[in-house]
Amino acid sequence: MKKDIRLRLPFYTLLGILIVSFALHMYFLIDHPGSNFIRIPTEQLEQMVEQGEIDEYTATLKEHTWKYGSRDAYLYVKMANQLLEHGVYGYDTHNTGEIVKNAFVTPGYPLILVGLIVVAEILNADQMSIIKLFNMFLSIGTVLLIFLIAKKLFPNPWIGVVASGIYAFYFPPLHYFRMALTEVPGIFFFCLSIYIFLIALETGKKRFHLLFAVFFCYTVLIRPVIAPLVMIGFIVLCMKHWRDVKKWIEVGLIWFAGALLVMGPWVVRNYIAFDEFILLSTHSGNSWIAGSNPYNLYDFRDYLQEMEKLGMDEKEYAHMKIMEGFQTDFGLWLSWFTVGKTYELFKIPDGIYFYSHWLLTYIKKIHQFLVILALITAIVSRKREVMGISAILVTYILFSNLFLTIPRYGFFITPIIFLLCGYAICTCLGIIGTKRWWRF
Repeated sequence: MKKDIRLRLPFYTLLGILIVSFALHMYFLIDHPGSNFIRIPTEQLEQMVEQGEIDEYTATLKEHTWKYGSRDAYLYVKMANQLLEHGVYGYDTHNTGEIVKNAFVTPGYPLILVGLIVVAEILNADQMSIIKLFNMFLSIGTVLLIFLIAKKLFPNPWIGVVASGIYAFYFPPLHYFRMALTEVPGIFFFCLSIYIFLIALETGKKRFHLLFAVFFCYTVLIRPVIAPLVMIGFIVLCMKHWRDVKKWIEVGLIWFAGALLVMGPWVVRNYIAFDEFILLSTHSGNSWIAGSNPYNLYDFRDYLQEMEKLGMDEKEYAHMKIMEGFQTDFGLWLSWFTVGKTYELFKIPDGIYFYSHWLLTYIKKIHQFLVILALITAIVSRKREVMGISAILVTYILFSNLFLTIPRYGFFITPIIFLLCGYAICTCLGIIGTKRWWRF
């Protein structure tokens, strides 16, 4: 009887975590704290423009962004409504108010918004309310997925309990689920892809490999920077079936079929619309140039003036500056693209700057401790499963560091960080003498 209770305790604990997570999300949904959600009266905005505090473009955006949480969130919803009303796909990055047709952003998240807006119309409900509820359940679902991933990877269920518990109490999901941004859906589908991959690896069944390809590619259409992570999955597959080359080819073809099914229509649409092969999106140049100013040493306005003078687009100019930088000051630029940008990814739990509370100092310190613990675990552990998780983290960091790095993008990979933390914490507890409860 005692053994049964001991075996079930992790699952009872997980159930408690999910209940608490639901309660926390409901609190943030109802109370709706955060300065970015406070509406600024029109009269105050006009006064701010007159006094030179903000320009008219910023004032126009602020009239809308309080409802959606950010400029990008407002423009995403605007984009989805444009697609429904006019049948034209395009992201109006400059908020011109015109009907814009482009491939500036990938279609994964806008299509989700289109579906949610249709649901809102059917229910005669506010669009943003439906989006928040959808995000809330995906956010809580991510808590469960983190546990399920850990359960597939490790025999000790407490690792999943600890990892999912950290995510349940982590601050950024509670901030971001109330915004029309890619983070919450992107993280959910990313975790779902990993879980399906582990099932496919375990069972070897073709349908799970196809499902993995479909969900992973859809996640790429939400957050393109994760695309290179498929290499890790293929390496793991090859290591498991290292003598079976036919298996490599078979699974590779299945993954290709899934990619063709999900991403093919997007590529075809872009070729028909723009007579150009566009696999993902056209705004990578913006991220390249935004990430090519080491430690913000240079005035970005000088960059824009020089780029215009040379007649280059953003990607060409960014590549030129990066090449020049490595040639003229190799140490500075190497440190920026490694340590500097990694620090920018994880320096704070994103979103806390919109809040004022004495707990925020401790939330920031806990965040920094968890990131450091995960990085140390990734470096020192030689356990096969941990090395696989670490490879995901390191690869994500390396490819993210090519572009603009901000804490919002660091938030995306936190489920992987917390899996490493869960393993480290449970291992340490086992070492110091609580083997009876923490090892099975």
